[in-house]
Amino acid sequence: MKTILRAVPIFLLLMAVTYLVPQITSEGPSEIITQKNKAQEVKKENAVNQPATFKQEKIPLSGIGLYIGQPVEKIQEEFGEPLRIDPTLYGYDWWVYGENEQDYFQVGVSADGKITNIFVLGAQLDASPFKIGMDITEIYQLTMFYPTFSIDYQEDTYTLELSENDLNYHPLIPFENQTFAILMFDRKTNEVNAIRYLDKRSLLQLGVYEITSQTPIPAVEYQENVFKEVYKSNQQEILTILNSLRQRYEVPVLTYDTALTNMANDIFTYQAKQLAEEAHVNNKEESSLQDDAQSKDDGTGINEHEIDEYPLLTTDLIQEKLKLEEVPLADTRVLYSNQSADSTWNASFWFSIENQRILLMDPNLKRIGIAFRGQEVLLILDRDTANSVK
Repeated sequence: MKTILRAVPIFLLLMAVTYLVPQITSEGPSEIITQKNKAQEVKKENAVNQPATFKQEKIPLSGIGLYIGQPVEKIQEEFGEPLRIDPTLYGYDWWVYGENEQDYFQVGVSADGKITNIFVLGAQLDASPFKIGMDITEIYQLTMFYPTFSIDYQEDTYTLELSENDLNYHPLIPFENQTFAILMFDRKTNEVNAIRYLDKRSLLQLGVYEITSQTPIPAVEYQENVFKEVYKSNQQEILTILNSLRQRYEVPVLTYDTALTNMANDIFTYQAKQLAEEAHVNNKEESSLQDDAQSKDDGTGINEHEIDEYPLLTTDLIQEKLKLEEVPLADTRVLYSNQSADSTWNASFWFSIENQRILLMDPNLKRIGIAFRGQEVLLILDRDTANSVK
């Protein structure tokens, strides 16, 4: 009876959210989908703040998430050696296990050998108290969804706020052992597609929820010399996750294609060159107003590698480059994302946005190219026709 009474108000709240809160939707797949970064997202609906005296219920953990905080040897005892170890930019490595939608998971291992993250995709894995494929109505009977969290970490306090979209499609669940899980729901089925178990530091660094505290987030120290290796690993992770989810829904898997990846990289380069040329013109105009002796312009201008930050790619710019390369838009789809999160988050997050899910589940698309620039990722998919990118 207690479970039923607790579930009723949550069910009514979610029904109201479903009918009253605008969602990001599309009637069909766009040829080019560009995604705004966190600061430019559709304005978040302010979740109703919990009373200061309201105590969040933390539930017990019994499955694979119990390995968070444990030495990696514990995972090795249970699952053996990983298929590979992927570097990240977040101070830990991903140990990759499994190959498909039944057994795939990743374990984040810090430099001191402790488990900080576990990404679960495989339906056969014990992710208790949850499971892959679990319907959202079943989740309501286990726990409540909370819109705000106060997290104490290293003598500081951070406040996380979840939007209505967060609550609907990637809610945060607290556990009794001071760890967390992010449940990733499929937009179409309202079932759990993936689960991310993580500790406090990893949750704050992932940056997927709004942090309202003034306290600085724990810094992520990027090492530029590992970018190339990280990008290669991210390509493998995204491809495996997307194909595992296509396999789950009985859609033919995608084939990785180097030509499409090169085209995606060319789009990044195309924008960089345009910005460099624009900067060079502006630099020359400014220099013409100064005395030659004071001018620092050596006549070489500014090349694209000197521009550290780039504006977001636009649909117009992507389309312009594809037309220049005579790429058939009718057979090609593009998804662009710029989020300060890792590839496991991005690949599962895309399935919570309707038009992106439709694109990624299109059974007519056969090939995929994946390119990165900083936190940006650009996917190009096509039908592998005679007129496709070669």
